[in-house]
Amino acid sequence: MSLQEAQKRASALSEHRDRLSALFLTLQSNLDTVKNGSLADIKRVARQVAKEHNELVDHIKAHPELFEKPRTYVVDGIKFGMLLSNGSLQWDDDEKVCDRIRRLVDAGEITAEQADLLIKTTEKPVASALAQLDPKVLKRLGVSVEGAGDQPLIKSVDSTIEKAVTSVINAAIKEANAELS
Repeated sequence: MSLQEAQKRASALSEHRDRLSALFLTLQSNLDTVKNGSLADIKRVARQVAKEHNELVDHIKAHPELFEKPRTYVVDGIKFGMLLSNGSLQWDDDEKVCDRIRRLVDAGEITAEQADLLIKTTEKPVASALAQLDPKVLKRLGVSVEGAGDQPLIKSVDSTIEKAVTSVINAAIKEANAELS
Protein backbone atom coordinates (compact mmCIF):
# COMPACT_ATOMS: atom_id res chain seq x y z
CA MET A 1 0.00 0.00 0.00
CA SER A 2 1.34 3.41 -0.90
CA LEU A 3 1.28 6.53 1.26
CA GLN A 4 -1.23 7.95 -1.21
CA GLU A 5 -3.57 5.00 -0.58
CA ALA A 6 -3.20 5.43 3.21
CA GLN A 7 -4.03 9.14 2.88
CA LYS A 8 -7.08 8.28 0.77
CA ARG A 9 -8.27 5.80 3.42
CA ALA A 10 -7.66 8.33 6.22
CA SER A 11 -9.70 10.89 4.28
CA ALA A 12 -12.56 8.39 3.88
CA LEU A 13 -12.36 7.55 7.58
CA SER A 14 -12.50 11.26 8.44
CA GLU A 15 -15.58 11.72 6.26
CA HIS A 16 -17.42 8.85 7.98
CA ARG A 17 -16.37 10.09 11.44
CA ASP A 18 -17.70 13.55 10.59
CA ARG A 19 -21.04 12.02 9.56
CA LEU A 20 -21.12 10.03 12.81
CA SER A 21 -20.30 13.18 14.79
CA ALA A 22 -23.14 15.05 13.09
CA LEU A 23 -25.53 12.24 13.98
CA PHE A 24 -24.38 12.38 17.61
CA LEU A 25 -24.90 16.13 17.71
CA THR A 26 -28.41 15.65 16.35
CA LEU A 27 -29.07 12.92 18.91
CA GLN A 28 -27.77 15.09 21.74
CA SER A 29 -29.93 17.99 20.59
CA ASN A 30 -32.99 15.74 20.49
CA LEU A 31 -32.18 14.33 23.94
CA ASP A 32 -31.77 17.85 25.34
CA THR A 33 -35.15 18.84 23.89
CA VAL A 34 -36.87 15.79 25.40
CA LYS A 35 -35.05 16.16 28.73
CA ASN A 36 -35.79 19.85 29.06
CA GLY A 37 -39.44 19.27 28.21
CA SER A 38 -39.89 16.55 30.82
CA LEU A 39 -37.30 17.49 33.41
CA ALA A 40 -39.52 19.90 35.36
CA ASP A 41 -42.28 17.27 35.64
CA ILE A 42 -39.77 14.56 36.58
CA LYS A 43 -38.32 16.74 39.36
CA ARG A 44 -41.78 17.69 40.64
CA VAL A 45 -42.96 14.07 40.77
CA ALA A 46 -39.64 12.94 42.30
CA ARG A 47 -40.14 15.48 45.11
CA GLN A 48 -43.68 14.13 45.67
CA VAL A 49 -42.36 10.55 45.78
CA ALA A 50 -39.67 11.56 48.29
CA LYS A 51 -42.25 13.36 50.46
CA GLU A 52 -44.61 10.36 50.48
CA HIS A 53 -41.69 8.00 51.19
CA ASN A 54 -40.49 10.07 54.14
CA GLU A 55 -44.02 10.39 55.55
CA LEU A 56 -44.48 6.61 55.38
CA VAL A 57 -41.09 6.06 57.10
CA ASP A 58 -42.08 8.51 59.85
CA HIS A 59 -45.43 6.75 60.32
CA ILE A 60 -43.79 3.31 60.53
CA LYS A 61 -41.23 4.60 63.08
CA ALA A 62 -43.99 6.26 65.13
CA HIS A 63 -46.13 3.10 65.22
CA PRO A 64 -43.87 0.01 65.38
CA GLU A 65 -46.63 -1.87 67.20
CA LEU A 66 -48.53 -2.08 63.90
CA PHE A 67 -45.75 -4.22 62.48
CA GLU A 68 -45.22 -6.87 65.16
CA LYS A 69 -47.08 -9.60 63.28
CA PRO A 70 -47.01 -9.52 60.32
CA ARG A 71 -43.83 -7.45 60.07
CA THR A 72 -44.58 -6.23 56.53
CA TYR A 73 -47.53 -5.50 54.29
CA VAL A 74 -47.91 -5.03 50.53
CA VAL A 75 -50.28 -2.40 49.15
CA ASP A 76 -50.43 -1.50 45.45
CA GLY A 77 -47.02 -3.04 44.79
CA ILE A 78 -45.30 -1.29 47.72
CA LYS A 79 -43.92 -3.48 50.49
CA PHE A 80 -43.61 -1.64 53.81
CA GLY A 81 -43.17 -2.44 57.47
CA MET A 82 -40.30 -3.37 59.75
CA LEU A 83 -37.15 -5.25 58.79
CA LEU A 84 -34.54 -6.50 61.21
CA SER A 85 -31.22 -5.01 60.18
CA ASN A 86 -27.80 -6.22 61.25
CA GLY A 87 -26.34 -2.75 60.72
CA SER A 88 -22.93 -2.15 59.25
CA LEU A 89 -19.49 -1.67 60.69
CA GLN A 90 -17.96 1.75 60.21
CA TRP A 91 -14.63 3.36 61.02
CA ASP A 92 -12.79 6.45 59.91
CA ASP A 93 -9.24 5.23 59.38
CA ASP A 94 -8.13 1.71 58.38
CA GLU A 95 -4.61 2.24 59.68
CA LYS A 96 -5.77 3.37 63.14
CA VAL A 97 -8.07 0.34 63.50
CA CYS A 98 -5.22 -1.99 62.47
CA ASP A 99 -2.92 -0.31 65.02
CA ARG A 100 -5.54 -0.80 67.73
CA ILE A 101 -5.90 -4.46 66.79
CA ARG A 102 -2.11 -4.92 67.12
CA ARG A 103 -2.18 -3.21 70.53
CA LEU A 104 -4.90 -5.59 71.70
CA VAL A 105 -2.72 -8.51 70.53
CA ASP A 106 0.22 -7.08 72.51
CA ALA A 107 -2.05 -6.71 75.56
CA GLY A 108 -3.19 -10.31 75.19
CA GLU A 109 -6.86 -9.37 74.70
CA ILE A 110 -7.03 -11.01 71.26
CA THR A 111 -4.81 -13.66 69.70
CA ALA A 112 -2.38 -13.22 66.83
CA GLU A 113 -4.50 -15.69 64.85
CA GLN A 114 -7.54 -13.46 65.36
CA ALA A 115 -5.50 -10.46 64.24
CA ASP A 116 -4.54 -12.32 61.06
CA LEU A 117 -8.25 -12.71 60.33
CA LEU A 118 -9.03 -9.09 61.22
CA ILE A 119 -6.29 -7.44 59.14
CA LYS A 120 -6.08 -8.05 55.41
CA THR A 121 -2.56 -8.17 54.05
CA THR A 122 -2.26 -7.97 50.27
CA GLU A 123 0.83 -8.90 48.30
CA LYS A 124 0.80 -7.73 44.73
CA PRO A 125 3.59 -7.12 42.21
CA VAL A 126 4.30 -3.45 41.47
CA ALA A 127 4.00 -2.99 37.70
CA SER A 128 6.02 0.23 37.56
CA ALA A 129 8.92 -1.43 39.40
CA LEU A 130 8.71 -4.58 37.28
CA ALA A 131 8.89 -2.43 34.14
CA GLN A 132 12.41 -1.40 35.18
CA LEU A 133 13.71 -4.98 35.12
CA ASP A 134 15.64 -6.60 32.30
CA PRO A 135 13.43 -8.60 29.86
CA LYS A 136 15.34 -11.80 30.72
CA VAL A 137 14.52 -11.36 34.42
CA LEU A 138 10.90 -10.62 33.58
CA LYS A 139 10.71 -13.85 31.58
CA ARG A 140 12.12 -15.82 34.54
CA LEU A 141 9.43 -14.23 36.74
CA GLY A 142 6.71 -15.25 34.28
CA VAL A 143 5.95 -11.65 33.35
CA SER A 144 5.37 -10.74 29.72
CA VAL A 145 5.14 -7.33 28.08
CA GLU A 146 1.96 -6.88 26.04
CA GLY A 147 1.57 -4.37 23.24
CA ALA A 148 5.19 -3.21 23.12
CA GLY A 149 6.61 -1.78 19.90
CA ASP A 150 5.04 0.15 17.09
CA GLN A 151 1.24 0.09 17.00
CA PRO A 152 -1.08 1.62 14.40
CA LEU A 153 -2.39 5.06 15.40
CA ILE A 154 -5.72 6.38 14.19
CA LYS A 155 -7.07 9.37 16.10
CA SER A 156 -9.24 12.32 15.20
CA VAL A 157 -7.58 15.59 16.11
CA ASP A 158 -10.54 17.97 16.14
CA SER A 159 -13.73 16.28 17.35
CA THR A 160 -15.70 17.83 20.21
CA ILE A 161 -17.50 14.58 20.95
CA GLU A 162 -14.49 12.34 20.43
CA LYS A 163 -15.20 10.03 23.36
CA ALA A 164 -18.73 9.16 22.25
CA VAL A 165 -17.70 8.67 18.64
CA THR A 166 -14.70 6.54 19.62
CA SER A 167 -16.87 4.45 21.92
CA VAL A 168 -19.35 3.68 19.13
CA ILE A 169 -16.55 2.91 16.69
CA ASN A 170 -14.78 0.61 19.17
CA ALA A 171 -18.06 -1.21 19.88
CA ALA A 172 -18.65 -1.63 16.15
CA ILE A 173 -15.10 -2.93 15.69
CA LYS A 174 -15.55 -5.45 18.52
CA GLU A 175 -18.88 -6.55 17.07
CA ALA A 176 -17.33 -6.98 13.62
CA ASN A 177 -14.41 -8.94 15.07
CA ALA A 178 -16.80 -11.16 17.02
CA GLU A 179 -18.72 -11.93 13.83
CA LEU A 180 -15.47 -12.95 12.13
CA SER A 181 -14.53 -15.32 14.94
